[in-house]
Amino acid sequence: MVIKQGDPARLTYRYLRVAIVAVVLVLFVSLALQIVADHGRLASGEEWWHASISAYFYSPVQSIFVSSLVGIGTCLVAIKGRRGAEEVLLNFAGMLALLVALVPTPLAADMCTAEPYCVDVPERIANNVGTLLIVGGLVLALATWPRRRDLLTAHGLDLWLTWFAWAATGVWLLASPETFRSVAHYLAAVLLFACLVAVAWINGSDRAVTVQALERLRGMSAVAYRVWYRWIAVVMATVLVVGLTTMVVLDRWFPAVFPQTLFVVETVLMLVFALFWVLQTIQFWDVGLPARAREAPAAA
Repeated sequence: MVIKQGDPARLTYRYLRVAIVAVVLVLFVSLALQIVADHGRLASGEEWWHASISAYFYSPVQSIFVSSLVGIGTCLVAIKGRRGAEEVLLNFAGMLALLVALVPTPLAADMCTAEPYCVDVPERIANNVGTLLIVGGLVLALATWPRRRDLLTAHGLDLWLTWFAWAATGVWLLASPETFRSVAHYLAAVLLFACLVAVAWINGSDRAVTVQALERLRGMSAVAYRVWYRWIAVVMATVLVVGLTTMVVLDRWFPAVFPQTLFVVETVLMLVFALFWVLQTIQFWDVGLPARAREAPAAA
């Protein structure tokens, strides 16, 4: 059945996609304002451009940074993907975005002496991630109960993977909090973008985004959208691999050469991520969801 113009489901998914793009814009406006302020405030020769977007957690951008990632993560979980891999990847990407938000990038203790944004970081991580795990466990239990019989079949693989990720995060935080604080942000960020690369590629491979001849896509043809999505996946994967490799090489052997490499990598990835959701918003403006996301679950 065609989703009608005033259908609440279609409007909800439209607003979720628009919200993702709007939140990315909010983050970049906040970053731009802070960079301009730092450039005018700091003396010549001082670093006025942080090494990464994540490092702006320790600045007045902190509230926008955290809330933006929490908002993006919530939207990614809420948006229904195609049954199977895309739905699982979107859920994992959303959970990883929450982890990136709540576990700040590590910063040397001597760099935090005078900044109020550095106060009680270990305690905040323990409280925030602990809260996320407790509430996430309750939500996951509620999501698992209607599908409890799937746990005994291959259809429950996504549930097992989600429970494993939940348990592994909790064990890691409790067993080695220092390692968690040092590594979790970076690992979650890399896995987040890897999930988004896979989501873009899935969209670039789906040849059946509509179910009826009356359904139409805005902006471009289905073929053109698939080409764009494949290119987005390739660009994001290339930037992720080449950019991070370049950053590691420069940091290890040439630390004085362009320390903002990671900032550039994160910026490009976020902008391409925003482009993907702009295209998704336009493509599914009238139909709400791709056809495979509207399929009824198979009977157990």
